[in-house]
Amino acid sequence: MSYQKSVQEAAHKLAPFKPNRFAKISEREDKSDIPAPAWRALLANRDLSTWKGILFVKGPTEIALYSMLLYELRPKTIIEIGALNGGSAIWLADHLELFSIEGCVYSIDIDLSLLDEKAKTDSRVHFLEGDCNNMGAIMPPELLSELAHPWLIIEDAHANTVGVVEYFHENGLKSGDYLIVEDTNKFLWELNEELDEDSDYQEETEKGKRKLAELKSWLMLHENEYLIDTYYQDMHGYNGSKNWNSILKRVEKTF
Repeated sequence: MSYQKSVQEAAHKLAPFKPNRFAKISEREDKSDIPAPAWRALLANRDLSTWKGILFVKGPTEIALYSMLLYELRPKTIIEIGALNGGSAIWLADHLELFSIEGCVYSIDIDLSLLDEKAKTDSRVHFLEGDCNNMGAIMPPELLSELAHPWLIIEDAHANTVGVVEYFHENGLKSGDYLIVEDTNKFLWELNEELDEDSDYQEETEKGKRKLAELKSWLMLHENEYLIDTYYQDMHGYNGSKNWNSILKRVEKTF
């Protein structure tokens, strides 16, 4: 075995166990090693990405990160807020099957009429329609109490983000579970602003630009309970993701 290959294998084995893998939000900065012009190239055509012919809308860095996290975490329950056409939910279900994980996928959206027909017929995913401003009506605490852990919660609806996060915090998230808040990269929303001048979409863009700040404020209140997993967060450089400082692991509260 060559020296280079030995070094690569050693690095691979040690990476998930690196010192200080988990960081508090107060230890992190709102910046990325990947500059804004590079994000333009990476994300400008994200709406063209598909999975099994279904609109997918995952960034290239996330496609790699999620696959590794799913294999390591082996979640029994995945809850995705923001179904769109259903491509992401089907992709997640395929990964559970690929990795022989006995888990279930729930995907929520305010309007399930947008689902692709192929997604509608996939029995592995429970698509739930409802407004995430009232999560209790969609997934009441009684239902959540029956769902097996570990959980992976993915917030990708861009509406009531802190309210959604707080709801799952109060109703079921346990030590070892993961929470990911999508699209907290400020360059993403700046790019959206440049590409789309529609007034309704501009309002959505303004909400998106506030998303990182709102999440950060919430995390500051819970920084002993939710730590940023820098193994995945910084896999492609510091915050080398369209989700800045928002790949989170729930841990036992410390003081």
